[in-house]
Amino acid sequence: MTTLLPAAPPSDGDRPVRAGASRARRAPARWWVLPVLVAVAYVLLQIAGKPSLLPANDTYRYARASLELLGDSPEQAHRKALAAYCRDQAGYEVRRVQLDPLALARDEVPSAAERARACRTKWAGGLAPDHPRYERIFEVRPGFAVVAVPFVAAVGVDSGLLVVSVLFTVAGGLLVFALLRSTGVPARFAAVGQAVYYASPIGWWGGFGLTEGPVLALTTGALLGAWWLVRRRLLAGSLLLAGSLAACTAMKYSGALLAAAALAAAALVCLVLVAGARHRGTALVAAISTAAVAGIGLLSAAYDLPGSAETLQDTFTNHFQHPDVAAPWSLLAELNGHFWTQWLQEQARSPWLLAALAGGAWALFKHDRVLGWLTLATGATGIATEVAHPVAGQGDRLMAAVWIVAAVGLPVLLHRFARQDRPRA
Repeated sequence: MTTLLPAAPPSDGDRPVRAGASRARRAPARWWVLPVLVAVAYVLLQIAGKPSLLPANDTYRYARASLELLGDSPEQAHRKALAAYCRDQAGYEVRRVQLDPLALARDEVPSAAERARACRTKWAGGLAPDHPRYERIFEVRPGFAVVAVPFVAAVGVDSGLLVVSVLFTVAGGLLVFALLRSTGVPARFAAVGQAVYYASPIGWWGGFGLTEGPVLALTTGALLGAWWLVRRRLLAGSLLLAGSLAACTAMKYSGALLAAAALAAAALVCLVLVAGARHRGTALVAAISTAAVAGIGLLSAAYDLPGSAETLQDTFTNHFQHPDVAAPWSLLAELNGHFWTQWLQEQARSPWLLAALAGGAWALFKHDRVLGWLTLATGATGIATEVAHPVAGQGDRLMAAVWIVAAVGLPVLLHRFARQDRPRA
């Protein structure tokens, strides 16, 4: 005869299981640890690599503007900004000579202090190029210098601008993480997108005291704002989109103009081609972005801001050190023909960027067509910038925005593969 025994009461051995389940339920609350760790790693790498930075001519001008805002006279600001530039330049030159076997064998490694003094003497009257038309290009970009003021006051000219740029780049990576999370991508894959953002030329140029870090972060912010609007988060999306474009205008109005035009075009495409996107949120993306384009145009006309014609003269006269050219647009077309032919040849030998863009774009359109159009349009601003300035030595800097497509698309691709593998596992 079979005896039916009463069910045994739960034993102590069951408690760890329930405790583990409880911990698992609490785990999502700590999702923020992963992006913070990735951001901290990026910052630490920038600190470790700072001695290798080549000083940038543009940084001198932004530093000078920040010092004037702090109360220095133009002459004082010039001397302090030049001293910082020459100190970094001397350090960079010494590092290069230290790698020269002949210089080491002859004990010809120069003194950094001597080189810095020679640099200050050489550029005592102002760091070249110092043409008024070239200086005007920086005078109409006050945003970076304004934001950098407290940092320059706190940590000095050398590091103040660099800190601002790195912090903006950190914020840009976190915005990529937030964008991916809002599309349904798990945190571990969203952190991959954040890491791609930092490891790409975006993170590289974001480690210089230049406007690339802020402009690309604000462009990413505009993309996230547009996505929120498409997802019907109307107030938050409108504020983020409009605020990012406004701040980007103060940093670099040409970058803001391209971002606004790209998002407006993408929104119009979605309204026409994507049935599920025909609602007020997408219309707001188009309206806000179009208003930003119009506003920048009016601002440019009101204050006679340097436009594309002036930029072309800057390109073909080596920063106005030679007479203006007669036909800059035809020269631009010819230069673009040479540039993109050679660029494609170089990419054929190492096609990783093209592969990342193709894979990321495919995954984005498979995941969500609206997200695909918005992200692709944002990345296209890098191509447009390169077309306007086909300068071979600055290619990865000018085209850095294309990596936004890879930073957003590759995690979506990884997530797609992971979901396909799950049933087989």
